[in-house]
Amino acid sequence: MASLAEDHLQCPTCLEIFKDPVILPCSHNFCRACLQQWREQKGDRTCPICRTEFSSIDIIINLALKNMCEVFSQASVESDDICILHKEKLKLFCVDHQVLVCHICKDAKIHAGHKFFPFIEVHEDHKDKLQEGLQEAKNRLKDYIETRDYCNEQATYIKVQREQVENKIKIDFEELRRFLQAEEEARLSAVREEEKEKSRMMKEKIQALSRDMAALSDEIRSTEEKLTSDPISFMKNFKNAMTKIQKLPDKPKLLSGALLDEVKHVGNLKFSMWERMKEMVSYSPVILDPNTGNPTLSLSEDLTSVSHQKEHQRPNNPEKSKFKYVLGSALVSQTHMWDVEVGDNRHWKLGVAWQNSCLPHSMKVSSIAFCDDKYRKFGGSFGSWNPPVKLQKIRVHVDMNKRSVSFSESRTNTELCKTAPSYWPHLSDNMKMFPYFYTTDTIPLQIIPLACRVTTQSQ
Repeated sequence: MASLAEDHLQCPTCLEIFKDPVILPCSHNFCRACLQQWREQKGDRTCPICRTEFSSIDIIINLALKNMCEVFSQASVESDDICILHKEKLKLFCVDHQVLVCHICKDAKIHAGHKFFPFIEVHEDHKDKLQEGLQEAKNRLKDYIETRDYCNEQATYIKVQREQVENKIKIDFEELRRFLQAEEEARLSAVREEEKEKSRMMKEKIQALSRDMAALSDEIRSTEEKLTSDPISFMKNFKNAMTKIQKLPDKPKLLSGALLDEVKHVGNLKFSMWERMKEMVSYSPVILDPNTGNPTLSLSEDLTSVSHQKEHQRPNNPEKSKFKYVLGSALVSQTHMWDVEVGDNRHWKLGVAWQNSCLPHSMKVSSIAFCDDKYRKFGGSFGSWNPPVKLQKIRVHVDMNKRSVSFSESRTNTELCKTAPSYWPHLSDNMKMFPYFYTTDTIPLQIIPLACRVTTQSQ
């Protein structure tokens, strides 16, 4: 690094020790030749630094500064810009060895056949490369800031979710208050505990992001300082600085599953109390997951119906859909069946969806639909379709053992269509299947509850 004295004695134009220094009325100093060259290029009488205009006053020699430069030049025989072997100026850059050399080193045997450039040219090229790396680091810092802002939104919304879940729980427990007050408190405690745990996780995530941001900011500041250092110091530190600035951390990601698990707290709540009060409760075979729903969709408090309403504010989370659908809780092995009341809804799509959790935009759907006054099946790949009866209640039957999805009109028990095993996705640990509900109508799609029995089984 250059000393403070050396920095003070460098011409701001050529970045070398002042040669025949002159002082302008604005108190800035320059080499006489540098100032003359500036005036010839610009055709005016302004200061190259502050751009202050001055009249045609004769240039004043700065004798004090000139004496200081001469003294410093005599004392800097062993300075960083001098070859320690030949005591000559380091003016060349060896491409093969990536080092600065003097004109005598160039002819040495160790550099035979090597390629050389004036170091000032290489300095500018390396400076540009480091500047590109610095810009990448700044862009990555923006990614961290954006992700942190999303995390702050989620951390705030977790508390909103907690309030909503508490209200839903209290509504259901009001009917069971006399018998199940203890159970209500247990459920509320679970919500609060999850809120506490996930708030803690989010706080740790935000703190981790802040630490990474601070480290990245420090590296950016350090790199910016190197970019403003003197050329010799810059060239000596370039390789290390370039290595550091290229080792950027991975782009930050939002925590998947960071929001409260509303399905766990609210879904089938009354059913869990069924053995003691089964005449008061109903069981829904599918629970809609609000964390996957588009902001324009409105779910009922018990998460069993969906309709298209005004857009409501929800934080940006990885599970949220960009399209007007919502998913039910993931299907496990064996068979599943649920009925959906479509009624007078004029735009709907029902079925199952599957996607690779590692590829959130890879979702595929097998469904039947009604839109533009036409029925369609299996994504419309077979064009419009005329079912044998008017569809009011759709039964979706998934048999994961036989690898099939079938649809029927449950009121008349009329089979509508069925997929072949060849349409069945290859399910794995990463590939999951979900009930799928799509609508742009304000009339809700309602999941029909099953009658309460001692045990649950597919019909």
